Order: sequence, then structure tokens, then C-alpha cells
Amino acid sequence: MREEEQLKKPLALLSSIAFSLGIAAPLAQAATFKDVSESYRFYEDIDYLSDTGVISGFPDGRFMPDTQVTRAQAAIMIGRAFDVDGTKRSTVFNDVSPSSVASGYIAQAVEGGIISGFPDGTFRPNEPVTRGQLAILLTRAYELTETAPVSFKDVSKNSAAYSYIGKIIAAGITQGYPDNTYRPDKAVKRGEFAAFMSRAIDAADITPVPEGSALYVDFLNVGQGDAILLWFPDGQTMMVDAGRSDADIREAVNGFGPGFTVDTFVATHPDADHIGGADAVIKDFGVKTVIDSGQDHTTNTYLDYLAAIQVSGAAFKVAKEGQDISPDPSVSVKVLHADSQASDLNEGSIVLKVSYGDADYLLTGDAGIEVENEIMAKYDLDAEVLKVSHHGSSTGTSPAFLAAVDPTDAILSYGEGNIYGHPHSEVLNHLLEYGVDVWKTPEGNIETWTEGQEIHFTQGIDVPPTVEDPVEGSSPVEIASKDLSGETVGIKNSGASSVDLSGWKLVSVQGNQIYTFPDGYILGAGKTVYVTSGPNAKEQLPTYLKWTTSNMWANIGDPAQLFDSNWEIVSAVD
Repeated sequence: MREEEQLKKPLALLSSIAFSLGIAAPLAQAATFKDVSESYRFYEDIDYLSDTGVISGFPDGRFMPDTQVTRAQAAIMIGRAFDVDGTKRSTVFNDVSPSSVASGYIAQAVEGGIISGFPDGTFRPNEPVTRGQLAILLTRAYELTETAPVSFKDVSKNSAAYSYIGKIIAAGITQGYPDNTYRPDKAVKRGEFAAFMSRAIDAADITPVPEGSALYVDFLNVGQGDAILLWFPDGQTMMVDAGRSDADIREAVNGFGPGFTVDTFVATHPDADHIGGADAVIKDFGVKTVIDSGQDHTTNTYLDYLAAIQVSGAAFKVAKEGQDISPDPSVSVKVLHADSQASDLNEGSIVLKVSYGDADYLLTGDAGIEVENEIMAKYDLDAEVLKVSHHGSSTGTSPAFLAAVDPTDAILSYGEGNIYGHPHSEVLNHLLEYGVDVWKTPEGNIETWTEGQEIHFTQGIDVPPTVEDPVEGSSPVEIASKDLSGETVGIKNSGASSVDLSGWKLVSVQGNQIYTFPDGYILGAGKTVYVTSGPNAKEQLPTYLKWTTSNMWANIGDPAQLFDSNWEIVSAVD
């Protein structure tokens, strides 16, 4: 097993956990409730738990997200998540009737040590669950072990929930309120319960782990670009492409630990979205060998890449079709295509087939249909995992190519709101029609591993943690205006001092699209800055910041949220 494994933060895959807990897999068509719109902040959590049968709505089609959750209802929902026998039965509590629909679930939860009653022998099934009690229930149910310091001013160290609150904070289930309170005695509502519970499932560390030597292949979230990291069974590493910028690649590998190194770097072709972060990789991570397509370019990005190679002293090699470039003899990394003389950079892309035992990955760079046809005629392309060419562009991934590869899973590596419209609908339709499971890097780094047979997936979802309502007046910075049709959001500092907005985030809730303020951006006292998007987006510092030329806001109404650099909500506008 690789030494670097201990450096990587554990990520839980929701579907794997659902399988392990006996929860049915999510349905292709999401369940809907007439009182829960897609813009509701806990929509996805409710949708997931509804589809898996953990929670249900009311006969009139409502979910009633603002209704309080009782202790009996909590026992039922947690019991359903673990697929326990909910048959009605007697319990040890004198206020729980054997005929109660919750009796079987309560009995099972007590036997499992998840729920306890009160000293007077009652369970109090109709009392609302509080936030403190919920922390205890979820920690016990999902065996959360990691803990974080608890500094909330309303949570005493003598509180029964104190240590449990530390564990749900460590699991990323909630961050509390912006005024540094947790509000342990506040009753939990159905929407909030769904959010806490789905995140507890996601945090439960019961993903399968390898028992012997394994190959790890990680597809990194670097925005509009590619970056793929291979961890070989003998401990060596290889990175294929490095995204568009140094900052993107450094953020993507954040968490791998200070000892993280890359032994071999492969540049599939010299486009900026593949080698933009290559100079940082070569300089920062001790690259010993660089393997290149042999294509030249005239951009500063390409020149920075060459300069980094020269300074590092790394060996420079040009890939040749048919050769195996793996540094580990137990794994094959075969070059299926490389063309230094191609008239188009994409068509010269290095295409790799990675094989370990019976498990195969096909990494296509930005190769188009012409290259696909060429390698189909020469090689056996059968692979379980396909890294879709050119970020899902219609220039590649033909139906014939899909049939030749016959993948079970496909990776789409792209940035949300990119100006190219990637991934294109034609490619998505091809993947859908072929029945391929699609993984998308904007949703977080995609980690896979195999011992040479089945390939396992996990993904850390890059979404904000559960947020509470902003406390009015807690910050002088707030969303002052929102023009959906004009694609502008005004953010005003009404305070008497300047505020550093570095790393702050503006979120378009409906699409879960995020704008991050640039490092060093200062909003002066009494000043307003406008974040612009759409065709008329402009960058005129310090008043206008350009997000993207794509439309980020739904004209029918899309809530906006403003978070500080610690992901604490500062302002929200419906």
C-alpha cells in the first residue's frame, strides 16, 4: 500500500455508504415536493434521503421543511437509513405504546445504543429533537470519531452534547451560527434534519479500503482543465497534465500532506488548460522525469513550463506510440497515440491506457474523433473508466468510440460556467444512451482505486457546509442589490473601515455556482462592488469584477448568498 495514502484526507462516497447501510440506490428521477423548490438550500439533501426511502412527505405532496422533528420521527428516519426491522413491538418506555408506528424503530435504536430515554423511564416521543440531541444521535449512529475544538459561547464543557458537537463539526456537518453560537436547545426542523443526516452519511468512513497492493487514479478538480494523478503500488507517482494555473493545481492537491511528491509528469499537449500548472508541479513536487508530446508552442505558459524543466534538472522525454511509460512494472501505462507533427495541438495529444490486472483506464487528453478512429483500428480499447476527451467537447467521444471502449464509468473534467459550453449536450446524450455512470470534477476530486479487479470510486463534494441563517447586522458587508436579468450583484460595505474580501464567495444558489473574490481585493468603507456575469460582464477595478460571460443567474429568480473566507454566511437575498 502506498506510503502517501496516510497523507490523503479520507473522502466518503455516498453511494458506497448507501450500499453498505442497505439503503436503496437513488432513483434516476428525483422525488419532488411541491413546497421544496430546487433553490431551497437543503433541496439536494431532502431529494437524496427521499429517493432512498429514509424520509417521506405528506399525503398532500408537501414535505413541510419548517415543521419540527419529534424524537419518534428521528428514530424512524435513522432506523430506515440502517434498514432495521421496524415491526411494532413493546419497548422499555412507559410512554411508547406497542401499537405506535415508531415503537420498533425506537426499540432498535435503544438496543444499538443510539438513543436513550430519560431518568423517569419515559422516551417523550412527541417532544421535538434539539440540535444538541441531534449531535448525539448522529455521532452514535454513524460512529463519528474525529473531533474538533468546541468554542461556541452557548455550549458548556459540562454539557452532555459537548463532545458530540465537536464530532459533527469535525465531520463538516455544520459550522454553527455566525455569532459563534450553536443553539443546542433549538428545535430541529425537517429541512435541517435532512441536511444534517445526509452529511452524516457522507462523513461516515466506511468506504471499502484495499487489503493489498493497489493502484490509485485521482481525477483532480482544477476548473476548466485536466489533471490526473496516479499512485502506483510501489509508491511512485505520476501526474498527467496540471490544469490551467499554479493556484488551481496547488489547491487540488491541498491535503495530500507536506511530503507529497510527483515522480513523473506527463504533458499530453501544450494547451494552457493542461500545462498551466506544470511549472508549479515541476518546481514544488520534485519531478524527476517529464514526458511530453513533442509539440511546440509560443505561449508564455509553455515557456514557463520549459524553464521549470531546465531549472529542475528533470529528464525530458518525448512519448512514442506503443511504449510503456510506467515506472512500476506491475502497472502498464501504454502510449496509444502521440504525434509531435500534428497540425492541431489537440490531435497530437498523448492518449494513455493504464492497466493493472483486469482493471483499465483510458486517458484521452483532448484527442478528437480522427484520433479515436485511428486508435480504434490499432488497439483493444476496452476499459472500465474513460476520461472523456476535451472536457466533454463534441469534437470527440463518438458513439462508435464509446462502443469500442465499453466503459462503466466516465470522467468529465471541466470548469463550471466555462465559455466553451463544456460538456456539450451531444456527448452527455451519448454517455446517457450508453448507460455510463458519469463523474464530474466540478463536484470535487474524484478518487479511484483498484487491486486489479473492481474499481472503487469516492468523491469529495466541493460544496459549502451546512449553513444557518445569517445574523442580521453581524457584518457591515452585505448583498445590496441583485439584477437577475442584468447579471449583476452589488455588494456594499456599509461600515466605517475597509474589509478584505480575499477568498470570500458569492453563491448562485439554484445552480450551486460559486464566484471567489480574488486575493487582495479590498472593499472600501461605504463602497459597493458589482460582480458581473453574462455577455456584458466587465472587469473595471475596483467597482466591477468579472465572474464569467456565461449566465449565472436564473431570470425567474435565484437566491444569492455571500460567505466569508471561512465559509460562514454573511448575507443572503432571495
